[in-house]
Amino acid sequence: RAEAGQPAGSSASSGTDFGDGNLVACCPPEEEEEGDTFEKLAELPVERSERRPTCSRCSRPEKVCLCPFLPVNPLNVSTCLYIVQHPAEENRVLRTVPLLAACLPEDKCKVLIGRRFSEDRYPELAAVCRSPQTLILYPGAEAANLEELTLDHSDSPYNVVIIDGTWSQAKDMFYRNSIFRLPKQN
Repeated sequence: RAEAGQPAGSSASSGTDFGDGNLVACCPPEEEEEGDTFEKLAELPVERSERRPTCSRCSRPEKVCLCPFLPVNPLNVSTCLYIVQHPAEENRVLRTVPLLAACLPEDKCKVLIGRRFSEDRYPELAAVCRSPQTLILYPGAEAANLEELTLDHSDSPYNVVIIDGTWSQAKDMFYRNSIFRLPKQN
């Protein structure tokens, strides 16, 4: 509505009164210019960004490929690593898991990505975690000091479960997955 003391068709606020007492809002000049600017920006051609080519072995951009520094052939190891990786780690810039996987035989480095690892969905991991030959690398009150640990090398090779994530992600994964509390904690 037009304010008192204002003639019909004008108001103290921005708008127009068409004589019926209803004020129809319109944009002040600054907002109109802003709207025009956004429309002009929307009309600009968009350049498609292309991902940098990455090395298929180490997963690093080709310009900073680390393969010349990695062993040509996989290392001969008896220990099997199970890396349980938080999904957010997959997209980190300084990912080290692909480097580790590139250095080990495929059957000795298994990477599982997720937050929850139930026995039903991951029966192999559950069986490994129940084995007395499995260690999980996770700090805690019940953890054994690796330097004081006596390992029996006469039995089958050891398995090592590694939780890959930030400290808070690893803590969350450790406490929300009961299978990770089955192996000896180190």
